[in-house]
Amino acid sequence: MNLTIDDRALNYAREKGGDFVVKTISASGGCCSMEVREITIEFSKDFKGSKKVFNSYNYNGINVYVEKGLEMEEKVLIYEKVKLPLIGSLFGSKGISVKYL
Repeated sequence: MNLTIDDRALNYAREKGGDFVVKTISASGGCCSMEVREITIEFSKDFKGSKKVFNSYNYNGINVYVEKGLEMEEKVLIYEKVKLPLIGSLFGSKGISVKYL
């Protein structure tokens, strides 16, 4: 697996001194009361996740913690989607998806 962090996201993580956490959020929805899961990428300065729940990867000194159970393609990218006033940066990923059973 080849993990990359784009330059804007990498610079953000270096300036703020933290890591990225990729995990799922769940919500009920749909006509069949099926659980809907979506991936979220959070920036964390003091991540204390368990190795039982997250796999750890490193790219140029920045750690990326990915929730176990997520499907990862051969090429994975973490990137800055948008930078909003007052809210800050929002991040996205390519090459990571939710596995439905």
